[in-house]
Amino acid sequence: MSDLDLDRLSLFVAILEEGSLTSAAKRSHVTQPAASRSLKLLEEALGVELFRRVGRGLELTAAGRALAPKAYDLLGRVERITKEVRNAAREDFFNLKLGTTDSVATYLLPRVVQPLRAAFPGLALQWSTSRSRDLLQLVREGDLDAVVVASSSAPAGAQVERLGPYEMGYFGRRDMFPELDDVRHEEELSAFPLIELTALPGQPTLIGEETPSYARVGSLATVKAMVMAGFGVGALLEFMLAPGERDALAVARLEHDPDCGLFLVRSPNFSSERSLEIFDAVAASLRACM
Repeated sequence: MSDLDLDRLSLFVAILEEGSLTSAAKRSHVTQPAASRSLKLLEEALGVELFRRVGRGLELTAAGRALAPKAYDLLGRVERITKEVRNAAREDFFNLKLGTTDSVATYLLPRVVQPLRAAFPGLALQWSTSRSRDLLQLVREGDLDAVVVASSSAPAGAQVERLGPYEMGYFGRRDMFPELDDVRHEEELSAFPLIELTALPGQPTLIGEETPSYARVGSLATVKAMVMAGFGVGALLEFMLAPGERDALAVARLEHDPDCGLFLVRSPNFSSERSLEIFDAVAASLRACM
């Protein structure tokens, strides 16, 4: 693998796109003999033939077709890394790769973006959403700088900040389901039309044969929309509800884990002085929104 240097892969891509060694050599600003030698060294390193001559042009072999997407991917990653490093060298630039759950992305993070950019001019936010389990894996591997996750206890990490409780209740419109306020046991919910996130394999569900009507949906935002529309009862987080919305809803308060909360977890690689300033600012801004 040490012989697969970037110049030879770049030449391989140039031959692929130009269709001939002569054109690829001109594009790469090398002589044709030098280009021919570089291609030969790449083929020797791999132990395969990458092109076969067809008329005056070159055609990919099966091995060449296998290499092509990997060469594009590797060169693309190198280009992105180069750009990030050069950007980071600029005094006014810094980026934050932040991952959050869907509920945080929808209801909390939009309130944080402008204050964060005001505090850190030039900050580039790279924001993605996923489930808590996947986000923790990404931040531990360094693919994300920080993540906001729901967890029953503080996740392992270089730095973990508890943002607040992850309080979830089963809500329904008070004018349609006033008796929901008196529900204290999970099995009592089966008497109501239920709105539920589509469960992953092995996850529990409250929807059963005795459930009169129900909806399985893909996001908490959809659960909220259907609850507010009066379709039925669904599990929502307190921070998803504005004061006026909360007043219009009845809620079943079931037993839950009091230690469950939202946590901000930092990658071990996100550790420079400015990184820590940004991390602390994100934590403070999110706490203020909850």
